[in-house]
Amino acid sequence: MELKQVHKWVDLYFEGKTTLEQEKALATYFSQLSVDDNLVPYKPYFTAISTERSQRFEGEFTPNSTKYRWLNFRVAAVAASMVIGFFAVQQTLLPAQPSPEEIAFEEFKANMYRVAEHLNKGKQGVAYMETFNQTTNKFIKSE
Repeated sequence: MELKQVHKWVDLYFEGKTTLEQEKALATYFSQLSVDDNLVPYKPYFTAISTERSQRFEGEFTPNSTKYRWLNFRVAAVAASMVIGFFAVQQTLLPAQPSPEEIAFEEFKANMYRVAEHLNKGKQGVAYMETFNQTTNKFIKSE
């Protein structure tokens, strides 16, 4: 296999864009004793993947019956409703007491709103005075 091709396929493999044939070719390339120096760090990964793919489950498989599945579902539903109920009761019975910092911040915010209102009134008064001065200057002749 050409070295450029292997580099390209390794990049495609880690992007998840290789075909099964390309993955098999990469596995056979990395199973060789001599691998390019730039690709040596990838060799343990590909050898581990190939050994994991060769493993098979030899035990006996017995799935749960439908009776136990429904029982597990019911137990999970009851547990979930209990958790949700616990948090709902906790939220309704125990109102959160604000900390002193939060109280001070709310008072500060209210005072800042009052200051902003007074500044806006002052700004409107200055604008009115400016309009008044411009109007009176039109009628008063200065020498």
